[in-house]
Amino acid sequence: MYLNEATFENYRNISSFSFLFDREINILYGKNAQGKTNVIEGIYLFGNGKSFRHARERDLIRYDSDHARITIAYTDSARENRMQYRISREAPKEISKNGIKIGKMSGFIGNFKAVLFCPEHLSIVKNEPAERRSFLDGAISQFHRPYLAALMEYKKLLEQRNALLKNYEKNKEGFSLTAEVLSEKLAADAAFITQTRANYLQRLFALVNEYLLQMTGGRETVDFRYLSAIMRDDLSQLFDRDENFRKYQYIFSKDLQKEAIIGTTLSGSHKDDFEILLNGMNAKYFASQGQQRSIALAMKLAEGELSRQESGEYPVFLLDDVLSELDRERKKYILSELHGRQVIITTCDENDFKDISNAKKIYVENGTYTYI
Repeated sequence: MYLNEATFENYRNISSFSFLFDREINILYGKNAQGKTNVIEGIYLFGNGKSFRHARERDLIRYDSDHARITIAYTDSARENRMQYRISREAPKEISKNGIKIGKMSGFIGNFKAVLFCPEHLSIVKNEPAERRSFLDGAISQFHRPYLAALMEYKKLLEQRNALLKNYEKNKEGFSLTAEVLSEKLAADAAFITQTRANYLQRLFALVNEYLLQMTGGRETVDFRYLSAIMRDDLSQLFDRDENFRKYQYIFSKDLQKEAIIGTTLSGSHKDDFEILLNGMNAKYFASQGQQRSIALAMKLAEGELSRQESGEYPVFLLDDVLSELDRERKKYILSELHGRQVIITTCDENDFKDISNAKKIYVENGTYTYI
């Protein structure tokens, strides 16, 4: 998959600009706060459906405009496609592919595939569980539509169940029956979500380990431990969806009275996490910062490889200001591993790409872009 063009209108500090990208390395460089990350963010909207900087949609619109629009043209294994993402201050967003409006975000995500690597990802090993779940959900959703649908439904059901629990004292009469119905549906989605995550992580870390062995000359190995309320010791326990369902049913039933007192759902796939083990030790506590960054690098490379295995083609790799965070050897490794794939890089330091030949370079200054 290759991104050919991206046209921005009234997006962040970009008034209007159309980017033409090469099929290998593309570099946007300039000082901080000039608009480099805005380009990466806008492109990644088409992969993930929302800002990776956790911005509200209205904050993406240029200050002097009432709407923002991004249009991309990309080529996949079948054809060239055009997609559009339009945001308005006064109306719901409009998304489309090849001129046809898409009504639901579940029909939008998964068309254009991208792997994002930003400075925050360098800390994924030691971040909070929500960050690791977000990594998993974003990676899997781009190629697994049933998983995305289950995630979206699970979120709605969880909100409904939590609202029911918070209002227990006011609605005791119909509480048990409603809780049973919601818990049954929630358990079904949770069983599938946990199963899919466990399968993905098993495949992911087989690749992560290969990359880390190469990166460290065979000195370091990596593995993971899944953390879930329905798992004890063996990961393979989570591969049985029906058994997962029965376990979640039991948990939601067992904890119901306690949850009614507290007013929230205590267990479920929204609490899942995974530990990363470096040479058998928890990397969150025992790995150095450099080792944690190596693991994060390997995870992102593995994410891209699994995307290729599922879709038959590599995604677009978006590297937002990470080269300056890496030492020379890690920088050299990631660029060599991405050879032959389309990469869009942002950086403040020209030295980061002085050894890179045949790259398209774009200088960025205050929302203006100049091809060099």
